[in-house]
Amino acid sequence: MSKKSKAAKRQPQEGAGDIVDLILEDHKPIWKLIKKMKSDDATVAQKRAAFKVFAPTLVAHAKPEEQTWYKRMKSKKGQKVEGLEGDIEHGLADKLCKELKHTSDNDMFEAKVKVLAELVGHHLEEEEDMLPSFKKESKKEERLALGEVYFRLRKKYL
Repeated sequence: MSKKSKAAKRQPQEGAGDIVDLILEDHKPIWKLIKKMKSDDATVAQKRAAFKVFAPTLVAHAKPEEQTWYKRMKSKKGQKVEGLEGDIEHGLADKLCKELKHTSDNDMFEAKVKVLAELVGHHLEEEEDMLPSFKKESKKEERLALGEVYFRLRKKYL
């Protein structure tokens, strides 16, 4: 590999940044979809439409998060349990998403989609409580490096 190629690889990708900011930005559309999926005023058709957008949006957020921030947490004493908990919650959300894709009964769909929305909402709240501490105890260079990997992986899942 030439020196020019190596230097180009080290350049941050357009759109990459601090992993904390990237995660929080990714949460915004997920929160909007959660609200629709939990709404008592939304029709089943509206909830199905929201879920259709929600499932791939969640995957594009969760998989890179697992491979960056959670991986880092699981390598640090005192943070391993939180990283494992996040992995477990992601697994439960994945399972519910797969079930929902094959749920034709409207009542069962509404019940499952509400549970999924509540699970993911609780999960996002926990992450948003942990991110400020992570930002304080980590170095900006580490967050930028994690953010670059997160951003690159996220593009794979979109």
